[in-house]
Amino acid sequence: MDQALSEGSRIGLVPGGIPEIFEGYPKPLTHPDDEIAIVPKGFLRMALRHQIPVVPVYAFGITKLFKRLQLPDIVERWSTMLRISICLFFGVAGLPIPFRQKLFYIMGDPIVPPSTDTANASTVNTAEQETQAVNQMHQAFCEELMRLFENHKELYGWGHKSLHLISR
Repeated sequence: MDQALSEGSRIGLVPGGIPEIFEGYPKPLTHPDDEIAIVPKGFLRMALRHQIPVVPVYAFGITKLFKRLQLPDIVERWSTMLRISICLFFGVAGLPIPFRQKLFYIMGDPIVPPSTDTANASTVNTAEQETQAVNQMHQAFCEELMRLFENHKELYGWGHKSLHLISR
């Protein structure tokens, strides 16, 4: 990713990754009306270093394309450790064919990284400034994601649902 961004390419990614697969229903103590999104900080740190804006996008309906069987917790730990998705999912007739589902994508306002002037700063101050800037971007990203969800969930027919963000 770093090389692609350095060369001027732009990247689309789903920041929740493998851990997000295991969150939400049917996990114990979750409800089908709870939507879960994991928002890590690594991609924001990369955006800050390359001074490129990040555009939050929420995709309504993605969580309804497949169903997932709840496996023992050890499988989630193995998946995270091995960086592969070990999960049993199914769609139509128990096959890996997605259920028919209307999808609705909403793009938010870009989160522009604060400019960083590191020419005369010490390494300690630079690290602290980077951490503060990443935290600021993370907060703005989470707020925009929640705004997108809350302002558009009725249009999709999800007025009864709630979005829960997990920061990592």
